[in-house]
Order: sequence, then C-alpha cells, then structure tokens
Amino acid sequence: MADITFLSAQEMARQVAQGQVSAVDLLTAHFDQVDRVNPQVNAVIWQDRGRAMEEARACDAEQSRGSLRGPLHGVPVTVKESFDLTGSPATWGDPAWKDVIATTDADLVARYRAAGAVVYGKTNVPLNLVEWQSFNDVYGSTSNPWDLARTPGGSSGGSGAALAAGMSALELGSDIGSSIRNPAHFCGVFGLKPTWGALSMQGHKRPGWYGDTDIGAGGPLARSAGDLALAFDVLLGPSRFEASQFLPAHPEDPRTRLSEFRVAVKLGDPASPVDQPYLDALDDFARKIEAAGGPVIRDRLPEIDSEAHFTTYLRLLGAALSMSATDEGIAEMRARIDAEGDIEKRVFGHRIEGQAISHREWLALDNERRKARLAFDAFFEDVDILLAPVAASAAPLKDEVVPRYKRRIEVNGRPQLEPLELFWSGYSGVVGLPSLVGPMGRVGHLPVGYQAIAGHGRDRTALAFAAAAEREIADFSPPPMAFAAPPSAP
Repeated sequence: MADITFLSAQEMARQVAQGQVSAVDLLTAHFDQVDRVNPQVNAVIWQDRGRAMEEARACDAEQSRGSLRGPLHGVPVTVKESFDLTGSPATWGDPAWKDVIATTDADLVARYRAAGAVVYGKTNVPLNLVEWQSFNDVYGSTSNPWDLARTPGGSSGGSGAALAAGMSALELGSDIGSSIRNPAHFCGVFGLKPTWGALSMQGHKRPGWYGDTDIGAGGPLARSAGDLALAFDVLLGPSRFEASQFLPAHPEDPRTRLSEFRVAVKLGDPASPVDQPYLDALDDFARKIEAAGGPVIRDRLPEIDSEAHFTTYLRLLGAALSMSATDEGIAEMRARIDAEGDIEKRVFGHRIEGQAISHREWLALDNERRKARLAFDAFFEDVDILLAPVAASAAPLKDEVVPRYKRRIEVNGRPQLEPLELFWSGYSGVVGLPSLVGPMGRVGHLPVGYQAIAGHGRDRTALAFAAAAEREIADFSPPPMAFAAPPSAP
C-alpha cells in the first residue's frame, strides 16, 4: 500500500470523499509505511494511533451520510513536535519538558483538523529548534531518507523526512532560520515560510509565553505545489491578538505558466559561499525558465548591503531567541566564541550580542530592517520572484558531536562554517517576505531545491510560480528507500 501514501493530499481527500478509499484504510496504509520505513529514518517520534483511528472511523461515517469536514477530510497528517496537539508532549527536544502534555491544539493544528485532517503523530526536532540537524536526548536522531548518513535538516527535519518517505500527506513546520526551507531543500519536498504574521503561532510557544517571536513563522510542507497552496489556504489567519482588528490580505495570482512570471536570479553572494554544483543546478533551473519563455533578470537585485543585512539579521535573531537566555549563559557563550576564530565571531558573535542588546539598540536594528524592507518593496514593484539558494549545498553528512558554533561542512572542496548558511535564511526572513522552496533536481544522488522569494504579502505569487515550475520543470520524486524492503533483523 506504499503507493497510496504518495498520492497528493488533494487526491487522497478526493478518493475518500467519493468513497474510493476509506479514511480507515488510508490511515492504515500510513501506519504500515511508518512501521516499514520509520525504524531507519526516525522521523515520526510520537503517535496516537488509537485516537487517530477513531477519527478516521468518524470521517468514514460522516462521508457515508454525505457530510465532509473540509478539503482534507480523512487525510493523514503529522506535525512538528513543537506544536501543541492535545494529549501529546511538546518537549522541543528538551528532557526537562518530556512530561508536559498539551491540553489544547495549537491554532494551526486546529485548522488542519477543522479541515478534516487526521493528525495522528508528531515529527522530530533538534533541542530548542536551533539546529539544521534533528537530534535530541528525548527522541534520538533523524536521518535523511535519501541517504541515512546525512541530515534531513532542521529544525523541521522530521517534517521533511516524514513527507519524503511517504509517512504523512502534509506537514506543519516553523521557520526562523530556514527551519522549513532547509528540510524541504535537503529532502526534496515543498515548503513555505509565509509572510511574517500571516499565520497564527499560538500553541507554538513555551508555557506562559503569548507573544509572537520576531522573524519566526509557521508554515506548511508538502509533496506538491497544489497541496502546499491548499494547506496555506487552510492555515491562513492571524492569532486572536490580531484577528479582531486585521485580516490578512494575500491577493490571488491566476498565472499558470512560467512565461508569465518576471524572475530575477541571485546566484550566490560573497557573504556566504555556495557549493558550485548546487549553483550550477540553480543556474540550469533559471535557464529552463528562460527556455519556457519566462523573462529572467540577471543584472538587478535589491539595493542592500549584503554583509550589513546579514549582521542585522544575526543580531535580531539573537534578540528573538533571547527569551529563555540568562546573563550567565550569555556570558559563557560569549567567552566560547571569543576563543574561536574570526568567522565564528562574525556569525555567532553578532548573534550572542543580540541576546543582550538594549531596547534602544533593538529599535535601531529594527529601523535598519525597515530600511531594507523598503529596498525589497521597490525591487518587487516590477519583479515577481527572486530565485536564490536555500543553503550552501545539498544535505551534508550528519555531525552530532561538534558544537554548531564551530561545525564545518564541505563547500567547494574546503571546510566552511555550517552556520554561515544562515545568510540565505535571513536574506528574506528578516524582512518578513514569503519564501518558498521547491524541488528542482539533484546533485549526485541528493535532491536540491530553489528558494523563490516574493514580495510582502504575495504568498500566492510564490505558490503560483511553484505550481508552474512543478508542471514545466521538476516535481517531487520519492527516495528509493521509501519502497525498499526494510533491512532484515540480525
């Protein structure tokens, strides 16, 4: 039954609605796929099969009476471990939180369920969601289903791996530093970091916290552009703190062909080197857009200073993640970074300093961010999509020993500080722009993706572009291990 688990979420919902497959059989097929694949990947780290099966039976009973809950009626879904799901732990990978059980659903989880999704389980994360690998002392390590020795990314690494391996029809992740985009790129699926503030983040916070985290956003991951767009529509809407006053304005985009989009290309940046084979793949993707009749702009970019923009992001990122920091912890980390080289100081020094800035300093950084936002707004007046790398390379080998602040990956045959890739996270993220990752091919045996950045509030333009690119250039393909027999027990 593995094949049925790779149908689109929309097709699964259609078959359930028309009685071609029952929600119970669809959920059972996903359980079978988890039993077959997950022991090798360890992406799905918590399940409530009993409750999920009750929901699936209820979906079938409702369908037999001609009633459907919504566009995801009976579709099996998993969500990132850090989102509240009634009856489940939300540990964020921290053993100190392993006995804290959610009593309500996060807003985005509730929206999936209201649309008819059967949310049966949760997927792995790194400790406190601050890694591009997904391992912790509560649930262990998650592997990339394309190569078990490599990372699936983070912090929504379990999300990307579960989707790619056919264990879930849709996922829900969060992203402050490519935590949706990076796993989508490494695992060969689609992911959207939406315009900041468009989707509620209530229920994705430590107990007692109610304010939204600067830069961070929740968003869907999927195996098709159509599923991603459907999930965005289901999830769209602010939290209760904004809903009484504001409704999100995200204009529809009716375009269906690549020839209709004006696309600019950013092939690398001196601030953060990118592996040449990956850049070649991105350049080839741009050339295919040109061959399809799409105007591709190669000589114009937003008028910002890339290095200064990176620094603004790093310092605001540090501030955004400072809510649980202590003076002692900041001082200890600063001492560690001071003992490292210039590149570590450049990346982590700014981030650590951001954890201890005054409100006056934060206001100055926010002013720089708004100045950059104006430059991006001007750029997108006559450009629809800016293509850029997602990271420095395809998925690197796992390294769960070396601390992240000095971990290296290989880029163009030389060791490079892994967190230098955060440049590609913050380029659009710090100014709150929608950024979508979709598959565009492979480098060697590993999938790679493009990052399609759109203007503020133009999430549906990014989604329309992804649908056209999927149709005309490249779509999702599953990793071979998703269909292989599991290894025999010794």
